[in-house]
Amino acid sequence: MLTKKQLALISIGTSLSFWDIFNVPYIIKDASTQLGYVSSSLILTSEMIGYFVGGGINGYIASKFGRKLGIILSMLIIFIGSLLGFLSQNYLQLIIAEFIIGFGIEGEIAVVPSYVSEMSTPNFRGRAVGFTTLGGFLMSLIVGPFALIIPNWRFLFLPSLLISAFALFFRILLPESNIWIKKREEKIVWDNTVLIFLAIWATSYFTGYSLFSAPIFSLLSAKGFSNSAYYFTYILYGDPIGVILASILNDKFERKYTSSLSNILSGILIFLMPLTTGISFIIVGFLAMFFQGFKFPTMYTYTAENLGTKIRSLGYGIADGIGHLGGAIGPVIFSFLYEYSALASFIMLFIISSISGILILSYGMKTKNKSLEELKG
Repeated sequence: MLTKKQLALISIGTSLSFWDIFNVPYIIKDASTQLGYVSSSLILTSEMIGYFVGGGINGYIASKFGRKLGIILSMLIIFIGSLLGFLSQNYLQLIIAEFIIGFGIEGEIAVVPSYVSEMSTPNFRGRAVGFTTLGGFLMSLIVGPFALIIPNWRFLFLPSLLISAFALFFRILLPESNIWIKKREEKIVWDNTVLIFLAIWATSYFTGYSLFSAPIFSLLSAKGFSNSAYYFTYILYGDPIGVILASILNDKFERKYTSSLSNILSGILIFLMPLTTGISFIIVGFLAMFFQGFKFPTMYTYTAENLGTKIRSLGYGIADGIGHLGGAIGPVIFSFLYEYSALASFIMLFIISSISGILILSYGMKTKNKSLEELKG
């Protein structure tokens, strides 16, 4: 089993996944002054494509050759991408760097929850996964202030370079997953549960990414909040608070219900957003974002629990990696529909978010205090 010190050190590396997601807008903005026009959509698309392929490929490697190799490779790939980004001399190099980083990010997300779940006791598994990923969500809060004080956009790649180098060295010293060792000679057998969780993550990401798109800021302005970016910050803080609370409570309740209800309750609150005004609007938005954050520690743990050992990291990488497609198309559809009817666009998000929760209720297993061997073997 992993010690708390080992979990803390793993979380330092995992925090890069979120640093490298949230630093992209600042890189795009400032890099344009040195490299010429940089298309934000192409940069973001290249990173998203990296998600799609990185999760499945690194997940397969971790399923076939071991979890330890998977978590080492994800850090190595993030290091290479960050180094290329730091040294980029033109637009094409920056696009390639973000693709490589995206590959590493999703490779990390595909393997770390599986590894930590397998190396934790049943009554601590939820908190172990929650605390491992918590650092990433907290890291996202300091990207903005850091971007404001650095003299050059290249320095946004520096934390990734330094932390990934440290994490790479530390992870070489970690033990292999005992559960994977017992199953290493078995063949990988396809499980349709992967497709169910692909649908769960796609619908959940569809809603979550939409909450960061233009219609939210337009609605804030329509509600009389002249500085929409400022007031959006109050709504946004619900996300990390939800992550923190869920990480603490992740073993207290049945994750089948906390995972599903966080999506359903968030959907209901999103539906109420265009129907409220004033401080009530900010509170409802904050709570919607709170449940969006709350879902991540529970769903990260729960996805790993619903998959068997041999396909766990591969299935996780497919479900979460390709599931990001929902996050890619969600904001586009949401923005398009908002132009015709604000209320209809928010009703759509309520429905999509609820579908994610209903799928979990319908197909997910009860996992509280059960060993992984009891659940799927």
